[in-house]
Amino acid sequence: MNRLLINTPQNVKFEYKLASVGSRIIAFSIDYFIIVCYALLIIFFFSRIGLFNASDNWLMMGVYMLFLLPAFFYPFLMETFFSGQTIGKIIMKIKVVKVDGTRANIYQYFVRWVCTIIDIFLCAGALGISSIIATRNAQRIGDIAADTAVINTKQDMAIQQTLFAEITQAHHVTFPQVVQLSDEDANIIKEVYQKGYERKDYHIILALSNKLVDLLQVKPQMRPEEFIDIIIKDYYFTFRDK
Repeated sequence: MNRLLINTPQNVKFEYKLASVGSRIIAFSIDYFIIVCYALLIIFFFSRIGLFNASDNWLMMGVYMLFLLPAFFYPFLMETFFSGQTIGKIIMKIKVVKVDGTRANIYQYFVRWVCTIIDIFLCAGALGISSIIATRNAQRIGDIAADTAVINTKQDMAIQQTLFAEITQAHHVTFPQVVQLSDEDANIIKEVYQKGYERKDYHIILALSNKLVDLLQVKPQMRPEEFIDIIIKDYYFTFRDK
């Protein structure tokens, strides 16, 4: 199982690709490389200003530890303010979400961060890696405790290869009501859908689907994302030669 399958209360089904162990390890390595570089930079700066030559060792260590606090809280703060991503995760295109696919909250980010001690530092990462491999949703102990998962935000294929595939002569118009739409309407529908697709935000797609149902006065017997797909294809097929 390398995918997180979600069925929302609105019966909108979404599939998220789970982040691989390798991508998570690389993201972690990038983040802690940044932390180490920051710590070395602080040491270099203090040595240049002569802090380490001070006679009061306790004061020296206190000031040094104070300046290291941002590095200490780095994973927690980055995930909190950047929607589940650190610099390493941004580079590797992965992010932390709730197991229902929505954005995690500050408490969940904090639990994940605290459990890093058990997952990674207590057993040199062996416990965390074993948990990711063994659990259904590729969760380390921190993820299990926080009810989160790490997903891959990279698209498997370009959206043009899915929703906006070339329409063939064999296409049959399902909703002739698309004649009510303008070119501007069709472009807006594409843009809104693409935003929801890229963000993996089913609320955007559901809202767009409901708006189209009201506008066109139709009753689609299909999932919202399928409905939007057909509406766009019907529109392009209807007006492609005009």
